[in-house]
Amino acid sequence: MQRKLFLMLFLAPAAAGAVEADADYRDISGGQFRSSVRFEETSATQEVADFSLMARPVSNAQFAAFLATHPQWRRDRVPAVFSSPGYLGHWAQADTPGDRLDPQAPVTHVNWYAADAYCRSQQARLPRFIEWEYAAAADATRHDARSDRAWRMRQVSDGTPHAVDAATDAPANAYGLYGMHGAHWEWSEDFASMMAGSDSRGQEDGDALRYCGASAMAFNDPGDYAVVKRFVLLSALQPGATLGNLGFRCARSQP
Repeated sequence: MQRKLFLMLFLAPAAAGAVEADADYRDISGGQFRSSVRFEETSATQEVADFSLMARPVSNAQFAAFLATHPQWRRDRVPAVFSSPGYLGHWAQADTPGDRLDPQAPVTHVNWYAADAYCRSQQARLPRFIEWEYAAAADATRHDARSDRAWRMRQVSDGTPHAVDAATDAPANAYGLYGMHGAHWEWSEDFASMMAGSDSRGQEDGDALRYCGASAMAFNDPGDYAVVKRFVLLSALQPGATLGNLGFRCARSQP
């Protein structure tokens, strides 16, 4: 029933005469990649297929344009099952962020349902976490800079809410992507299936160590803190959740 309602919301006709502009995507060649996350209890190297990713996170202005053509996703119209009290609650009005917010800044307080619907409207999808991690491993000149400890430590400090937003002020990485480690974190398509192997939420065995922070024991590289903390956050969220530092960007599969 919930899926049917979601499809009805997404497939509702757009406003007459409204045209949603395409975003700027970067093509990323896939390859062999050893994630810092131990997916399904394996530490093996995985094959990442070619894909495209938006150069920047979706902005307030882009999301406002989406609401103009898909008004069913406005905060005053979206059904409660796909919303939450914080959904776009910081916007001045239901369909516009207002003068207080930078129109080019990444949109936040958007839940997974709305982010997924936005990407579908672009004939795209949310990136899988390993795709995000693969793209985020690059610095300005290297496609995988994770062996550089100084670079990794900068990602930790740049990813705090008090840091200057790297989406607009830092140079692009080697793939031409901005803000991968900025103050605004991002939804992934598969966040609901992300759970570290030692997690035992819902079990009443009294072993509290196995929950939450202890899940870091199940990572291939717990020292990759910029990735670990994002994984832990996303794996703890519900799809209707909204956060002031959580936005998104869209991806597309390559033929």
